[in-house]
Amino acid sequence: WRLGNKSNIRALICSLDTILWPELNWQPVKLTDLVLDKKVKIYYMKAVAKTHPDKISNGESVENKMIANGVFITLNEAWETFKESKGM
Repeated sequence: WRLGNKSNIRALICSLDTILWPELNWQPVKLTDLVLDKKVKIYYMKAVAKTHPDKISNGESVENKMIANGVFITLNEAWETFKESKGM
């Protein structure tokens, strides 16, 4: 999921539906929805809220917890890169 996209927050968000499990209810995001920087921030915030380690149910499998943790960390790193590139 993150290969080649590690610092591309738009690509990461657009492909989240391919790795997150259905019970998280993550709706696919189109690249056209992420043209504006403020929309990137909105979807980033939604994604980290869904994958934050404290928000993942204790009943989830270890695999899903590890996926969520990896997504959370990767999105945060990509967000920092995005903010730096935009001078935010």
